[in-house]
This record gives sequence, C-alpha cells and structure tokens, in this order.
Amino acid sequence: MPLLSYHLDESHLVVEVCQVVDLDNESAIEHELLTLLPCCGPSTLIVDVLTPLLTPRALGVLLRVRAEAEQRGVSIAVVARYETAREVLSAAALNRVLRVAFSLQGAELRSRGCRPGTDAPRKGSLRERLERLERRITPSDPAPHTSRAVGPYADTSLPRFPRRR
Repeated sequence: MPLLSYHLDESHLVVEVCQVVDLDNESAIEHELLTLLPCCGPSTLIVDVLTPLLTPRALGVLLRVRAEAEQRGVSIAVVARYETAREVLSAAALNRVLRVAFSLQGAELRSRGCRPGTDAPRKGSLRERLERLERRITPSDPAPHTSRAVGPYADTSLPRFPRRR
C-alpha cells in the first residue's frame, strides 16, 4: 500500500496517511513509513494524518517510526487536522513527543523547535512578571468573614484542613 509522499522543501518530507490504521494494515503502513524515512537528505519527516480516527495501533506505529527516526538522526512531526485526532494524541500525552501541529506550516515550525506563540513579545523580566502575578493572586485587603456554608453538600465545598475545635 503506497503512501502519498512529497517534499515540502529540501529538509522536509511529508507523508500522508489517509487510512485508519488497524490490525490488517498496521505492518504495511509502518513498513512504508520506515522505507520513506530518509537516511540522508531531508532532516524532518512530517506525517500528515488525514483521518479523524487515531487507533492505539496508529499511535504504536507513530512511536515506533519516531524511535527509528531518532536513531537515524531525523526528527518527526505529526499533523493532526481533525479535533478528534488531536484529542487522542493529547489524552495519550504525545503532543510534545510527536510534535503535533494543526497544519503543515505548524509542523514545519515545530520541527525547527519553535513553539506556538513564541513570536509574541514578552513584557518585562521573569521577576517582574512573577511579582505582577503575585499581586494579582494575593489580595491587599483581607477577605471579610464569610458565614459557614449550610446544606447537604456544605462539607464538600470547604477545604479539609485538620484543626482544633
């Protein structure tokens, strides 16, 4: 089963996965991705997942291809165009490991080590930002005494700290 592949530029090879990865085609897709994995030339493989369904077998294929790519000195990024695919990758905590992006341009930036929103200017030094955050969290006036909660769920809404009565 040949996968569609093309060069985005001289350092990025894009491979499109159009089918749901299941038991029947798992080994064929993995073999094809490993065959297309460049040993020299492009330094980044971008796997473009064009299906909304990511199975555990698909995650396994992506992780095995990533491990082989690391051994060859090639970085890998994954484009997940569908929200359900991104949710599966997020639930499996693979966003950073697989460098997941929403689009090809995002995957190209992620493969270079750029994070989303890094071009936004930062205001002040780290110490100044922490002080501003501290001022926002810590109120200047103490909170007025509030009455104790009543009702069947009153115990669950209050923090449970040991204290003397």
